[in-house]
Amino acid sequence: MKAKYNPVPDAKERAYHEWLLERELCFCCWQMAEVVHHPLQRHPDQRWRRDHEFVVPMAADCHMRLHAAGDECKWAGKHDVPAIAAGFRKLAQDEGIL
Repeated sequence: MKAKYNPVPDAKERAYHEWLLERELCFCCWQMAEVVHHPLQRHPDQRWRRDHEFVVPMAADCHMRLHAAGDECKWAGKHDVPAIAAGFRKLAQDEGIL
């Protein structure tokens, strides 16, 4: 049975977000990450559109610029944001966070 979507991250998902922010840099500017972004582009492994396990760490300024641009695909350019999110998810699974 497929899990039901919850707009609020559960304890495990919040711990994952905190884990990312404590150890990862923003994927675009390489500064300390301050927020996690839910990619708007889809990935085949996503459970739903705003999957709390499919996030990328970002600096707050980069995150605001991304949303101000209005087009994640155009803003991301060569970055495959969903694939990056999937990579972080796999790393967290391998380390027992998820």
